[in-house]
Amino acid sequence: MCRFFRVFLYLCFFGYSVGFTQSQLPRITSLIPFGDTNLKVIFNQGITNLSLNQSRLKDGRIFIDFRAVLVVPKRSFTFKNTSIINIAQNTPEVVRIVIKPSEKYSYEISKQANSLYIRQIPKDSTDSKNLTKQKTQISPPQKPIKKIIVLDPGHGGKDCGAIGVNKVCEKTIVLDVAKALDVELKRRGYSVFMTRNNDSFIDLIDRTKFANDKNADLFISIHANSVPVGRKSPSGIETYFLSTNRSERALKVAETENIGDLATMNYFSKHTFLNAINNHRLIASSKLAIDIQAGMIESVRRKHKNIVDGGVRDGPFWVLAGALMPSVLIELGYVSHKNEGKLLTDKEYQRLLAIGIADGIDDYLEKN
Repeated sequence: MCRFFRVFLYLCFFGYSVGFTQSQLPRITSLIPFGDTNLKVIFNQGITNLSLNQSRLKDGRIFIDFRAVLVVPKRSFTFKNTSIINIAQNTPEVVRIVIKPSEKYSYEISKQANSLYIRQIPKDSTDSKNLTKQKTQISPPQKPIKKIIVLDPGHGGKDCGAIGVNKVCEKTIVLDVAKALDVELKRRGYSVFMTRNNDSFIDLIDRTKFANDKNADLFISIHANSVPVGRKSPSGIETYFLSTNRSERALKVAETENIGDLATMNYFSKHTFLNAINNHRLIASSKLAIDIQAGMIESVRRKHKNIVDGGVRDGPFWVLAGALMPSVLIELGYVSHKNEGKLLTDKEYQRLLAIGIADGIDDYLEKN
């Protein structure tokens, strides 16, 4: 009878109900350490009503159980203060976080939008009397400061961009991904604008002017790569930021993406402008590119292990040159590749790309 009563209480706490399946549970899509001692757990939906069952063992470890599904691999994070945070799927419907805190740190948990934050805080000497009585503090959700992000689906209208192996234009693929990303970012609390949300043509210089007029915090230009027909096509995801680098690879990619405005500008004006790039913005853009690239690769490899990481590169992309904020150009993959080209038209794969880009943006803004 006692055993039955314990099971009954457990089910009541976690809110089990008839017909409630694992697919309906919130899913953890990303784990991002930030600062020297903190961890951000990102879900695929809002978690304001997520119930946390917390307990402390005699050895000081803290257990936090909640109903969710961990869709990324279980992780163990060791921080500079020697504390450890482990997160894993404890049962098919319960995720467990185990915190092994440093003696000189306390911790607090807060829920905000679709993220759970675990922060470790140095203990003040005046708190030493209360160490054994310390409890987890659940901070009330704070209204986030909305960051403004401008998404720029490349090409459009009369400009098809590259044509894929399945005869779908690049302009269509990148618009689909941008729309999915627009939904994902707005769900996470960002203010989002798109340079185009239909099949229209926009001059390159007008794209960054749009971002500047919106006082955007970030500018994300979305493209898909290709090589001439008849060649053996490479594959993989790449992210670029603006620089005066004129490596052969960067020039080949830039040559394709710069078509539209550069033909109307003379050689001198182009290179004078590129050589005057603000160094601070270049550094910020390179950091943004690194985080977005990592986010995309982590997201798509959850279901497609063989996706190639083409890395982060820099080059003379005119579409980024006029932006007054950190900006990157994403090459989602190669439409000319027989497998990747077909994958880029798949809605589920496009959603994974969008989630990965959003994760990268979260990570960049958290650290910067």
